[in-house]
Amino acid sequence: MTIAAGCLAIALSLTVGLAGERPTSATASAGHDRYIFVTNQLDNTVSIISGSTFKVVATVPVGTSPAGVVVSRDGRYAYIADTGSDALSVIDTATHALATTIPLPPGSHPLGLATSPDGRHLYVADSGSNRVSVIDTRARRPVASVPVGTQPVSVAATPDGTSLYVADSGSGTVSVVDTRTHQTVRTIPAGKFPVGVTVAPDGRSVYVANELSANVTVIDARSGAVVGTVSAPSPFGVATGTTGSRAYVTDLGPGTLTVIDTGTRKVSHRVTLGPLGTDPFTVEVTQHGIYVTDQGANMLSVVDARTLHVVATVATGTSPYGVAIT
Repeated sequence: MTIAAGCLAIALSLTVGLAGERPTSATASAGHDRYIFVTNQLDNTVSIISGSTFKVVATVPVGTSPAGVVVSRDGRYAYIADTGSDALSVIDTATHALATTIPLPPGSHPLGLATSPDGRHLYVADSGSNRVSVIDTRARRPVASVPVGTQPVSVAATPDGTSLYVADSGSGTVSVVDTRTHQTVRTIPAGKFPVGVTVAPDGRSVYVANELSANVTVIDARSGAVVGTVSAPSPFGVATGTTGSRAYVTDLGPGTLTVIDTGTRKVSHRVTLGPLGTDPFTVEVTQHGIYVTDQGANMLSVVDARTLHVVATVATGTSPYGVAIT
């Protein structure tokens, strides 16, 4: 397992509703494909995988040690955080070619990415400079730099776009950034080494994966108070799906995916993705399925959201890190 050229092991997970979600399938709609983008940290490439056949259709060279990846709101571009080369690679999702590169200040070491709900801005967790870069997606350049806690790893925007939550792994905190003023307005204590953060679809709750505390912190977004913790073995991230009734947490060591009922704040299921050493790293959830990068196994696991069964595994490059879906 690696992060930032092998120095840290960090990841993001995303959560999704299970009970109460619309029926879903890991199969693409007839006549319309989608693409899965996986960053391969040790190969300096991005694997592009068909969402219908689960086959790699392209491998795109990017910058050094690519980590987080996110697809633009209009689906036209995939943004990749090149941790080792202090830049963002931009891939055209239609041509599967590198469109441009956005340089960041030296020593930024970008890791996690998030887009604003309106698609106008891209937020970058710069782990090396303890800041969040704000990128204008039209001009393709940084327009602000916000000081946060130590070694920020991941970022998540609220549904209304007014706030940004940042997991500060080195300081054990979550920074809350006002996206209008580009200032940190609140710092919330989390567990040990918080590496993943996400905001529920209703904007009321924030979930933080604390790797060294072996738990997930639940924060009330209005008050900023910690309202609960849920145990998970070696959690590496958390996020929300369409309803937020369930949370999925990658369990780095055991090779499993923990499913949390967000209503009861209890573990409801645990999905086996592979043996010890599989190292589930990041996860993204769509209406079509649950997608998990398994860094130790060099593969992508696809899980059906209804049955919680693994329906496909796809060989990726070496040390897959981030995953995003068009």
